[in-house]
Amino acid sequence: MQLFRRQFEIIQEHALRETPYECCGLLAGIIRPSHEGEDYENLVYEIAPCANVLYSGKEHGFEISFSEYLDVEREAKGLGYEIVGSYHSHINSAAIPSNNDINFAKPGHSMIIISVQNMQPAAVTSWYRRESGGFHQEAIRVIE
Repeated sequence: MQLFRRQFEIIQEHALRETPYECCGLLAGIIRPSHEGEDYENLVYEIAPCANVLYSGKEHGFEISFSEYLDVEREAKGLGYEIVGSYHSHINSAAIPSNNDINFAKPGHSMIIISVQNMQPAAVTSWYRRESGGFHQEAIRVIE
C-alpha cells in the first residue's frame, strides 16, 4: 500500500483528535498488480475522515454509516478512483486486526490501523484482504 506523507499525518491527527474514541475513515485510489505479480497493491490518492457512528462502545469499535460510505464512493468515482480500503484507530491496544476488523474488511481492500497509547501514536500497520481469502500484513510506503 502506498500513500502520501500528508495523508499519513492526517490519519494520525484524526486518531489523536478522536481519542478516547476510535476514529475511522475511507481510502480512495487505484488498485494495481503488485511488483511480485501475485496480489495487488492499493495506491491511495485521497482519504476521507468519517464519523464513528457506532451507537455504543466507540472506545473499542467503529462504524461508518452507509450513507457516508456511498457519498465518499460517489466522490471518489468522480475523481476516477475507487474505495481501496479504510483506516481506524485502536485506543491503548495493538495495531492488529480484531475479529470485527477482519469481518469488516472487504476482499481486495487495505485496512490501516493506528495504535494510540497514552495520547501518542504508537504504531501504524496495514492489512490486506486477499480476493482468494486470507488476511496479511502489508508494507506501508509513505511517499512525498
